[in-house]
Amino acid sequence: MMQESATFSVFGLTGYAYGAFIAAGIVLALRLFAAVAREKQMPAGITPLFAVLSILLGVFISRLLFCLLDFRFHGVFSLKAALMFWGGGFSMTGALLGAAVAALITARAFRIYPLSLLDMITPVLLLFIAAARMGEGFTELLGRSRPLTTSWLASSFLAQSDGYDAYLRTYLLEGLTAAVLCVFMTVRVRNARIGNTFLSGMLLLGCTQTFWESLRFDSHMRYSFISMQQILFACMFACPLIYYAGKCGKKALITAICVCVLLVGCIVGLEFMIDRSSISNIILYIPYALLLAVPAVLGFYYQRRSEKA
Repeated sequence: MMQESATFSVFGLTGYAYGAFIAAGIVLALRLFAAVAREKQMPAGITPLFAVLSILLGVFISRLLFCLLDFRFHGVFSLKAALMFWGGGFSMTGALLGAAVAALITARAFRIYPLSLLDMITPVLLLFIAAARMGEGFTELLGRSRPLTTSWLASSFLAQSDGYDAYLRTYLLEGLTAAVLCVFMTVRVRNARIGNTFLSGMLLLGCTQTFWESLRFDSHMRYSFISMQQILFACMFACPLIYYAGKCGKKALITAICVCVLLVGCIVGLEFMIDRSSISNIILYIPYALLLAVPAVLGFYYQRRSEKA
């Protein structure tokens, strides 16, 4: 169970700062969705329906992924384990998937082209991620990295110490990354072709989060040195890459698939070295970042080629 450390009192009730950030993220995200919906002249009532569905499905699918993919806390899947909301285990990928499903249902209800609505929710979800990650800074265990061994980084504002070791503020890096992507996608949703904002968001978020998940020490759904969240985020960037490559021809498709396979092999090897070897993590994370830049660059390259075609 992940423990929240910062609490506050309202009318005699105790609340958690992390939960307040989650709530604020939901409110801000829905306000952004409403603003984009007005700009896109979407039908009235679309925001309330999406709000209800995304919250319900986000929690449900997030919880479902945890119960299906992490047996360390509850053993075999059971209804009792699924209902233990106070025990942590809310998957970010599950929440994002729930919101995407909610968007598809909403699009069908209002007879809107699904990709148009998926484009709209891309900056919305990135804003929620930014708020949620920043909230992890008020918790005791969430959002911190593996112990640091580099003194110059350990003494910077990017690190925190608990008296035993220094840890990178991974939540801060993840939150800032999501905020930058949110601004980029908010601008892009106004000008890009239908579907490109959503697929570009998947590509960039998948690449960056695969990297940040490796840094996180608190990651749940982890088996040995591999996190299920990493696998899910890797699938997130692989899907748009292969999609755009497929639109550019058979040769491009084969190239994209080979890149994904080789990339997975290299990442698994690096993860093994980070977890088991004595080599400095700083040295290992440099090629890690460069490797994850490859699918991002290749994805945008194929995207432009497909647009010209």
